[in-house]
Amino acid sequence: MFAKGLALGFAFAVAGACNAAEEIDLLLGEIEEAPVVEECALLGDCSLNLGERLRNRDPLWFAGVEATFLDVRSRTGGRITASFDDSDTAGTEIAFRDGEGIDTVSLAPRFWLGRQFGERWGVVGRYWRLEDSELSRPDLNTDLVPTPLPTFGTYEQRDRVEGYTIDVEGVRTFRPGKWTFDGTIGARHLSMLNESQFHAFGVITSGNFANLLLANGSQFEGTGVTMSLTGRRQLGRSPIYFFATLRGTNAYGQTDSFGRSAGAVASSPSSPLVGAATVTRNNADARMEIIETQIGLDIEHQLRCCRAKAFFRVAGEYQYWELSGRPTGGAGFGGTINDLTTNSFASAGLGDTRLIGLALSTGLTW
Repeated sequence: MFAKGLALGFAFAVAGACNAAEEIDLLLGEIEEAPVVEECALLGDCSLNLGERLRNRDPLWFAGVEATFLDVRSRTGGRITASFDDSDTAGTEIAFRDGEGIDTVSLAPRFWLGRQFGERWGVVGRYWRLEDSELSRPDLNTDLVPTPLPTFGTYEQRDRVEGYTIDVEGVRTFRPGKWTFDGTIGARHLSMLNESQFHAFGVITSGNFANLLLANGSQFEGTGVTMSLTGRRQLGRSPIYFFATLRGTNAYGQTDSFGRSAGAVASSPSSPLVGAATVTRNNADARMEIIETQIGLDIEHQLRCCRAKAFFRVAGEYQYWELSGRPTGGAGFGGTINDLTTNSFASAGLGDTRLIGLALSTGLTW
């Protein structure tokens, strides 16, 4: 993979160098073809004429950076359950049902760089990344234990999500009436990981010590086709534009999914109860489908120093990732030692991810 990345980077560098050479030839050709004017004996006039011509040329390159502030709801596709019951007391002491994924607000950056070829055609590369984790107390299973009894244990859960997309697309521009439409189609390589880990340890009830670790999760990595359509229209004669984008992705690849449990319960004078199990399904064929949309406003500003335009965008963004493939089972730990009964299970699966929030971006066209 690293060698392929280097090869791809080298190819882009060579292409960029060739394009730079073409730009230099084009500029030299324009200067040579410029009509000779007697007033050009004045250096100031000549410089002004050349600068104006450079500023009035159509932009050839565009680049931007974007910060997406997203409400993340990412699911593992499985569930973690655990309960502790002391026979010396009435009812079950405490029970949990969680391990379904992360709910958090996260910052995810996006970068892009593109090149126009005339007024209708172009190419663009884009990169986006999401990474976050959260430590919290797991959700109680109130269906099993409406009112948990007091315990002395420590209970925590850590959820994690990681994902990225890399796009390379061709761009076709249409200008019907007052609208401008950019249609794109290309290749996307992507990855998405969801994991949950439950940990219970300490003195659960008097004389009973437990250390229990349960985890589940899945990861997809694949490549497929991505395409989008963006509509853009100027609001009156202002430098403000309304825009809306709809994107779809269909990717095929492989998943790794797992359910894992490991535990130890000690209660003197009996021997400790110890066990561990893991169920995995690795390198399984899977499919990822993604729908994305943005709706917002774009403000442009012509820079006086050079032939570049700066832009600033604010938009609402929504993404939905749906993963489908072969299911995976799960692993559990349980048993009774003296008066304490432990039951736990970590089921694995293939989950989905929903993202909704605000996108702020800025960049240049030159």
